Amino acid sequence: MLFRWSFVSLLFFSLVQGTYAEEFEILEISADAVIQGEHYSGDHLELFSGYTRPVSQIIVRHASIGIEGKVNEYVDFEFRAGSATCLSGGLFSLMDAAVFYKPIDYVRAGFIKGEILRGFEFAEECTNVLTAEKPRFAQVFAPCHPTGFAAEYSGPLAGSMHLTGQFALLNGASSQNLDEEYDTNIGFQLQTPVEGLSAGGFYSLLKKNYGYDQQFELINGAGYRTGFGLDYDTHDLLFRGEYYLLKGYYNDPMNNTLYEDAAQTQYIPSTELKMQAYYVEGGYAIHTGVEAMPAVLPYVRYQSWDKAANADGDHVYTYLTCGISMALGNDQSTILRFDFDMPVDTPEGLEKDSEMLIVRLQTDLSLKQFHH
Repeated sequence: MLFRWSFVSLLFFSLVQGTYAEEFEILEISADAVIQGEHYSGDHLELFSGYTRPVSQIIVRHASIGIEGKVNEYVDFEFRAGSATCLSGGLFSLMDAAVFYKPIDYVRAGFIKGEILRGFEFAEECTNVLTAEKPRFAQVFAPCHPTGFAAEYSGPLAGSMHLTGQFALLNGASSQNLDEEYDTNIGFQLQTPVEGLSAGGFYSLLKKNYGYDQQFELINGAGYRTGFGLDYDTHDLLFRGEYYLLKGYYNDPMNNTLYEDAAQTQYIPSTELKMQAYYVEGGYAIHTGVEAMPAVLPYVRYQSWDKAANADGDHVYTYLTCGISMALGNDQSTILRFDFDMPVDTPEGLEKDSEMLIVRLQTDLSLKQFHH
């Protein structure tokens, strides 16, 4: 609640100041639409068997309109509203908003609702990554679009290196307040002297509601998420890989309970459950010389997710994604994508996740910048 009213107040006074002083320096309006067909294949099981196959459908995956601008030389703001299937169940809602005060070059601080600097993949919008969707473990390790306070540095280091760093204090993911939960994060991205190569990482320390125990009492405790990776982008050749660790996730004491030993005597509390995951992906842009489709980008990704790294037995799930993106028109603002995601290995005795085929058409429009 504190962050909500503080953010609204700061946004209001910043915009009022800019309106009456006529100091809007730059204002940019953008819009996007992402519509896709999803087809799922695989065994369709009953609900109580632990897995049901999703339904095939055509959906509006993401559609929004946004405004970014500078109130004056010290205050930046942004606002985006719309719908996305990963936010509010696809209902129209506030997606991103921020007001930042920039007292000196390269440094700014303010309130934000949006993606936080947690490495590379988690810091980007879901529809802007190389594949159609982020890794399957993404929302377990990094909740989408949290709200809180952020302080950032983005500027040069020695030579050709460039550093972006961010500290954030965020509301808890489930309660959306700081009384029951919190999420603190330190993240960075470093452009190295090697052209196109960047390193990134983050560490999140949090207090979280994990669910209820056998006595139906709320489990609340500390945990962490951390990750590190590399990103290589030469415009044509793209490569990215990241590795993650997690401590603290709900271990249901009534169903599929995890133990440290095969004798099932050392129950792992939710506050002690650990996970680890990684992905590697790459793609290469092929220039066709055809005006109607100037470039195509085939890509592949492999991901591994150990859902209980400190529990007895095998809990590793692996997946393979293959796809191709095709730019439609020279401005490359519209993309046609075919993306196929499938499970590779599943722990013995458990059902495989569904295979998923996505056919997506997405477009982005950015209106010409204008000055007030």
